[in-house]
Amino acid sequence: MTLALPLLQSWLPTPEDGFLPGTATISWGDGMLHLKAELSDEEVITTATNHGQRLWEHGDVAELFIQKEGESGYREYQVSPNGFTLALHYPDITCIADVRSGKKPMEVFLTQEIPVMEVSKTTAGWSLSLRVPLPASPGEIFRVSCCRYDAGSGRPPVISSTSPHPVRDFHRPQDWREFVPVAG
Repeated sequence: MTLALPLLQSWLPTPEDGFLPGTATISWGDGMLHLKAELSDEEVITTATNHGQRLWEHGDVAELFIQKEGESGYREYQVSPNGFTLALHYPDITCIADVRSGKKPMEVFLTQEIPVMEVSKTTAGWSLSLRVPLPASPGEIFRVSCCRYDAGSGRPPVISSTSPHPVRDFHRPQDWREFVPVAG
C-alpha cells in the first residue's frame, strides 16, 4: 500500500493566509516505513543545531506519526530542513497532556533513534525522505500522519497535516490515516 496525501488544514473552513501546499507519500518495504514529502516554502529556515532538539521551536519541520492499531503507544519523528531529527515514543495519549501541562518534560519520551533521512532544498521549498523501522506482518494495520510547521520571519508557523483533524492538534491518533504495509 502506498498513500499519497496532500497536507491540509482540515480544522479550518478555508486555509489561513500564508498556507503553502505540500504532499506526503507513505510506503513500506524491507521492514521500513518510508516517507517522502515535497513542501512548498518561501523561506526555508531553522536554527536547529543538533539531533533531539524541539525542532518545531527552531523553524521549519516535518513530522511523521505512527501507531499500530490496537496499541496505545505511538512514535513521532521530526525532521528539520538542515538534517536534524527528533524521535519520540509516547506510551499513550495522556503523555501529551503531561508534556503540555509541564508535568513531564518532553525529553522523558526521547528515543536514541536517528532515522535514515535525506533533505534537500528545492526551487519551490524543500523535500525530505525518511525511513524508520516498522516490523509488520500480513494484515497488520497502522495509523500514520505527516504534519508540518512552516515557519517564517516575523510570523507564527503555519501548520498542516495529511490527517482530517477537526481541531488544531496533531496528537490525535483517531484522526490519522489507516495504513496496511504491503511491499511493492
